[in-house]
Amino acid sequence: MNNLRLGIVGLGNMGGTHARAILAGKIPRVQLTGICDNDPARLTAFPQIPGFADHRALLASGLVDAVLVATPHYDHTVIGADVLAAGLHVLIEKP
Repeated sequence: MNNLRLGIVGLGNMGGTHARAILAGKIPRVQLTGICDNDPARLTAFPQIPGFADHRALLASGLVDAVLVATPHYDHTVIGADVLAAGLHVLIEKP
């Protein structure tokens, strides 16, 4: 089985924790290939990963097979629906 190319939208407490765990190799067969946050400072914490300010740009990039949504709960529906419409797998972090 190939590695899953994962993108994370939202790099606050939970999204950042997930990103660090993946980069530390704690999640077998998962590769962090894209990140997204509307705060540019959060993107600079992971300079080796392509970063996006808008989730739609991440989805259109072709870099990810699945997306973890770790934004505030009021954004979950719109972002989750956009991920599914892009034909990608989605996991939404609970509030």
